[in-house]
Amino acid sequence: MPRPTLKELMTGLQGTVVQTLLPELTSPYAQGQAMSLALMMVHAVDSIEKEPAYDAAEIKDLRTTIAMLRRLEKSHLKRGCGDLKKMLVSGAKAAARHDQREMEATVSAFVTALALGRLDDIAAKRVRAWVHRHLERQKAFLGSSIPG
Repeated sequence: MPRPTLKELMTGLQGTVVQTLLPELTSPYAQGQAMSLALMMVHAVDSIEKEPAYDAAEIKDLRTTIAMLRRLEKSHLKRGCGDLKKMLVSGAKAAARHDQREMEATVSAFVTALALGRLDDIAAKRVRAWVHRHLERQKAFLGSSIPG
């Protein structure tokens, strides 16, 4: 592994901002900006370590959700949902290719259909469950604050 690591670089930059730059700044605005930058670096360092596990869990859940939706009877999709059926086919192909963006697009189409009332109770329950799991993962990943 090359040294310094990205985490070490970010931690070092954070220290430079707090210990060297901040004391030299006289403007309250500039001081506030320096502290915001330091806090964003803390978040970035934390994210660097958590991101691989978050991505793996997200991809696994997308694949599982798409497979679960494909097993539903076509009758669970209300009339005029032909696009959703096509999305499921492309989502299944994306899952085989490990194409996260396409899987996200597929599940997002179902979330939209849920919001528009185009899913029956069984399909809606599965999509709501994915939304709940997704939000819980984001909450665990982001913590109590979002930088910026």
